[in-house]
Amino acid sequence: MKTPLYSVNLTRVNQPGKVCLELKGSILIIHKENWVSKYSLYVPVEVVDIEEGNHRNYRKLWQGILGLMLAFLLFLPISLWFIYKPLFYLYDLLWVVPLVGLLLFTLIVGLVGFFRFFKLNPVVSLIFHHRSRMMKMSFWVKPEIRGTLESLVARIHELKKILEVEGYVPLKVCPMWFHSKPYRRALLMGLSVSFVLFCGITVFLVLQIAGAFQDKIWWTYCVLPFPPLVSVISEYVRRKVWWGVPNAFKKAKDAFEKGNYSSAITELQELLKKQPDLGIARFLLIQMLTERGEYDNALKHCEDFYFQEPSLATELKTNIWWLRCVQERMEYFPEKSREITEETRN
Repeated sequence: MKTPLYSVNLTRVNQPGKVCLELKGSILIIHKENWVSKYSLYVPVEVVDIEEGNHRNYRKLWQGILGLMLAFLLFLPISLWFIYKPLFYLYDLLWVVPLVGLLLFTLIVGLVGFFRFFKLNPVVSLIFHHRSRMMKMSFWVKPEIRGTLESLVARIHELKKILEVEGYVPLKVCPMWFHSKPYRRALLMGLSVSFVLFCGITVFLVLQIAGAFQDKIWWTYCVLPFPPLVSVISEYVRRKVWWGVPNAFKKAKDAFEKGNYSSAITELQELLKKQPDLGIARFLLIQMLTERGEYDNALKHCEDFYFQEPSLATELKTNIWWLRCVQERMEYFPEKSREITEETRN
């Protein structure tokens, strides 16, 4: 009999990115990816509590605020055109008409954002402990995924009862694999700085046109490309310019960040044959082997790593053993007993 799959794509409340909930065995896997990072969090079902409720969409509030702010910035040059209309020529309509169109568009976006913010939307929340602190993840419940989500929630409740009846020792860990996209994050931070500068320069430029002061500041728009450029270059220098690190490790690191684990592992294994005491290479190798599920090989390298960093090696071994327990739980699909079946029906 084929085991049914439980998977649903969701959107997290008031946070960017998409989330996929996937149930394998008795482990709930939370995959999240946005423009700057992605991670996979493995949560045993016995530590999960599920709540349902309603919530306001605060992202729509920010949409409304930004829409009205941009509308105000666009209104400033348009207001000058109406005030000093006799001084303008007919071809000034080439820039006035597009500005009016953008003004109406931003006003509509802002008002729609405020309207959707005041509306309550159904959400489902997962509550569990991760790294000795309580985490709460809330997701929007859209009509098209409600049925699939209800099946997933019912299966989680069913598995919790099965594990309780069978006397399973609860897992108290929620391992996570996190991967960042550093250049995108650096670009986003630089663009944020440029946006703030753009707003400030635009206000002063409008005041200049209105005659508040005579200094020409239009050239200051030329500084806007520099914040994202400097941010990306600094991130590149921080990650690439490593003094005293072999080129083989740099190649392995690049392959790891691109998701080419096989090539990265081969590079590190060859490097460790030549330099067995290179701790950063062995640490990265243990991380990749563990993420690929090669636990025995990773534990073997932990033994070699123990002579360099005993405390870190002990922590790695403990995490690998927990991950092995999680993997076993993912491969085991318990079936509900007759008592649980009757209780679920009732």
